Amino acid sequence: MQKEFERIFAILKNGTDEEVKTAKKKLHVLWHTDSRNFQKNAQMALRQLKDFDSIHSPKNQAAFVSGLSLFFLVLSDSHFGELKNFVLKVICHPNGHVREQMRKTADWLLMSLSSRINPFVYPKGKKITQKQIAEEEKAKQEFTEYLCDLELLMEEYDDVSYDRVEYLDQLKPSVYKSVQLLWNDLTRGSTYKNLHTPPPEIVSKRKEIEAELSTILKKKKGDFTLDEIRDVIYNETEFNDLNNVIRMFDTGSPYELENVIEILNDAWNYFPHKILSGLCPAEVSRQNKKTELVN
Repeated sequence: MQKEFERIFAILKNGTDEEVKTAKKKLHVLWHTDSRNFQKNAQMALRQLKDFDSIHSPKNQAAFVSGLSLFFLVLSDSHFGELKNFVLKVICHPNGHVREQMRKTADWLLMSLSSRINPFVYPKGKKITQKQIAEEEKAKQEFTEYLCDLELLMEEYDDVSYDRVEYLDQLKPSVYKSVQLLWNDLTRGSTYKNLHTPPPEIVSKRKEIEAELSTILKKKKGDFTLDEIRDVIYNETEFNDLNNVIRMFDTGSPYELENVIEILNDAWNYFPHKILSGLCPAEVSRQNKKTELVN
């Protein structure tokens, strides 16, 4: 299969559109018909990464990156660092089609991180193994470093003109936009929310609030859920977003609303916020106090 892979990569690097299309189909056939042998020989793709700069056509560069998708699937757990560095390089490519294809292929890095940070266990409640715990910690560290690398790239490619744009979709095609989109891909799901492990007292308070909100939601029998409340708080952009949550509970009774507001204020302070890098305001306050004590 090694020789077959080499032949396919040669086509991806230099072939015509039709040849590239056929080569990609061949990769999928090899995967579906002999996945074990595919995985056994997949590491050869790592040697191909160094040839990316020698590909003359942006079309073929995009095809090459697209062809790496199944190899990213196989190799992301064991060779995360090498693949991540390739992503960070190509996401800064001057051609937008190449950058966008890299963003799609990079989804497998997130899948790798997600599966290791939140390993599948069966039956539910079964304790994870020491090996899984070690992989979880390693993946969390890799995730954190990946995000930091992207944030450094955003700073490098930032332009003062971007400050006038309110929404990401309104940005003109650019390296900065591609890096922002990739960062958004990584931070959109539950894996990023669970990346940080808060102190036990924060976890305990959060569970208490969740129990109180669940009780209220059951009585209210509304159209929204606890997860939706978490999402509104997590994705907030300004404090006024708390009012949107409060309005969900407004039944016209001042007494009932007063009790709900108190619980929702606690939820706001103890649930994670994306703009705080997954921390909650209570944690930020604790960290600030510790910093003041040290100083």
